[in-house]
Amino acid sequence: MRKSPAQLDHVVLLLPHQDLVKLPKWLTDRFTVSAGGKHADGKTENRLILFRDGTYVELIAFIKDDPDKRKGHRWDKDFGVVDYALTTRIDFDLAGLQERLKQCGSGISYAEPVEGGRVTPDKKELKWKVTIPQGIAHGTVPFWCHDLTPRERRVPAFDGNTHHPCGAVGMANVIAHIHEEHFDRVVSALPAITNLSRNEEAEYTVSTPYEIGKPDEPKLRLRKRGEDQKQDLRLTLEVQCPGRGGQGNIEQRVGDGVVLINFVNGEHHHVRGKEVNGK
Repeated sequence: MRKSPAQLDHVVLLLPHQDLVKLPKWLTDRFTVSAGGKHADGKTENRLILFRDGTYVELIAFIKDDPDKRKGHRWDKDFGVVDYALTTRIDFDLAGLQERLKQCGSGISYAEPVEGGRVTPDKKELKWKVTIPQGIAHGTVPFWCHDLTPRERRVPAFDGNTHHPCGAVGMANVIAHIHEEHFDRVVSALPAITNLSRNEEAEYTVSTPYEIGKPDEPKLRLRKRGEDQKQDLRLTLEVQCPGRGGQGNIEQRVGDGVVLINFVNGEHHHVRGKEVNGK
């Protein structure tokens, strides 16, 4: 079986700014949260939940919840998991990706890479480039993130910051619940994005930056949302907690949104995330 060159890089969790400044108990009871910083555009800042497999959750907020900073931003959404990123260990073949997407006829493509960055609390400059999908709502398919400065600056997984009260060692799955109006397009696009053959399950295995002997590599899973559900998209993150997958999942209302994080054993398992009706 051909292996995807794609690696799961990080998942973006949008929070109110006050929750980034003073982290809520539903997060700190389960995760160790590391420092982040303000982004170069001056609109957002972040903190990080780092995992042993090299992936991380980016806790992000618009500074002081300023509506002017939100306006026109691709993450001007309800709070919750709003996006996810892939990366590659080898050179990124954007031309090949564009050709595969053209051939599949989904109408989804990627814009040219754009540079971004931020400064860490200890004044180290981070730079990267992101390649953003177009032709579909942001978060429906992954964007790409590639470092221009050493990755360990952006993902400083050391000093015990990958040890979490919940026992999480890495990411298990990202589940995209997609409105049926867009579902077939995304089902066509995701195998082209991951450079894998299409399958009936609409599940595509990718790797992680570090190999740590987890039972399973993460999957990108597509699920259809019904006509009666108002949102076009809802993202659920599953994290691997070997031997501790029975603990309660996070289903946390935040403003008009909901944060969905499931804890799984890292063995062959079924999706256990419950849909929450809402906006």
